[in-house]
Amino acid sequence: MKTEILALTIKEEKIVKTLFTRGLKDLPEVFSGIFGEADRVCVLTEARSGGKIKKNLARLLGPARKNFIYYSLTGRGGKKTTAELEKLCLFLLKHGFSRQSLLIAAGGGSVTDLAGFAASIYMRGIKWVSIPTTFLGQIDAGLGGKTAVNLGGVKNILGSFYQPSLAVCDTTFLDSLPPKELLSGAGELLKYAFIGGEALRKTLISNLKAVLKGDKNALFKCVKACAEFKMFIVSKDEKDENGKREILNFGHTAAHAFETLSKGRLPHGEAVARGLRFALLVSKETGLLPEKDFKKTNSLLDSLALPPLSAACGDFKRFLALISKDKKSRGLENRFVLIKAPGLTETAENIKPETLKLALERTIRKH
Repeated sequence: MKTEILALTIKEEKIVKTLFTRGLKDLPEVFSGIFGEADRVCVLTEARSGGKIKKNLARLLGPARKNFIYYSLTGRGGKKTTAELEKLCLFLLKHGFSRQSLLIAAGGGSVTDLAGFAASIYMRGIKWVSIPTTFLGQIDAGLGGKTAVNLGGVKNILGSFYQPSLAVCDTTFLDSLPPKELLSGAGELLKYAFIGGEALRKTLISNLKAVLKGDKNALFKCVKACAEFKMFIVSKDEKDENGKREILNFGHTAAHAFETLSKGRLPHGEAVARGLRFALLVSKETGLLPEKDFKKTNSLLDSLALPPLSAACGDFKRFLALISKDKKSRGLENRFVLIKAPGLTETAENIKPETLKLALERTIRKH
C-alpha cells in the first residue's frame, strides 16, 4: 500500500491536506481528528456507482461507515443544479445535521463540486471531505476548493472557494474505470503538461500511453504529480485574486462553451482537450506561440484520437455569447489564458472575432 500526505498552508492560517494512497483501510481511524469531532456524517455518492467503487469506498471508510447516513444523487448530467443543491441541504436539515457535522463527497467532479458548495453554505459552513473516484477528479476537479453549481445552462456560476478538511486520492478507484474515462481525464493531464515545469511535463508525457492503458503505477505517478502542482498553485492564490491560479484555466473557457453547446453530452475532460486545441490555435494565430511549439503540443492532443465534435459546438454566435458570460471574462468581450511556450502562459483580452472564428473552425474540423 502506498500512502503519502501533502500538507500545504494557505494564507498562513489554513492547512489543506491531500492524501495520496492505494488501498488505505479505515480512513476515519487514520484521521480520527476530522471524523471524531463530527456529530453526524453524510456520505454523498452517485446512485449509478459501480460495485467495485462501492467496495473500495466501504474499505476506505471502514467499520464506522455503518453509522453514517448516505445520500445518492440520481440525476444524470444534471447533478450540479440549484434544485439538487436544495434537495441535499433539505436532506441534511431533515436528518439533524448541525455545524459540527461532516459531509463526504465520493464521486466525480460534479459530486465534489455540489457537495463542497453545499458544505460551504449549509448553516454557514460545515466540514467536508473530498474523495474523487475518477481520474479527472483526482488530478483536478476534486481538489483546490473551487465549488459550484450551474445556473441557466452556464457552468459554475453559483459557487464559493471552500477547502475540504481532507482530499483523498485513492487510485484503487481508478482500476475499474473504462478506457473512455481515462481518455477524458487525459484532457486535464495534458493541460498540466502544457502549463507546468519541465519535470512535471516529462513525468506526464512519459506516462501518457501507460495511463490510457490503465497502468496502476503510471496512474499513481500522474495523480500525485498533477495534484501536487495544482495544490502548490492554490496555496499561492486560493481565491484567484493575484493571477497565479488563473493558469489552471488554460483551455477551460472554450471547454465550458463546448459543454453547454453539446447540451451536456460532451464529457468535461474531452471538452478540455478541445479547449486546449482552441487555446493553442488562438495562441498561434495571435503570434504568441511559435509554429514549432504549436506542432509539438498539438501533436500530443492528436495522440488522444478523440472523436469529432458535434456540429452544434461550431455555432460561432452562441460560442461568442457563452465565452462573454464566462466567469473569468471580467466583463470583457472575452478573456483567455494563452501560451507562449510550454510552461509559459499569458492572458489575452478582447481577441478579434475573426481570430476566434478561425480557431473554432479548425478545432471543429480536427478529429
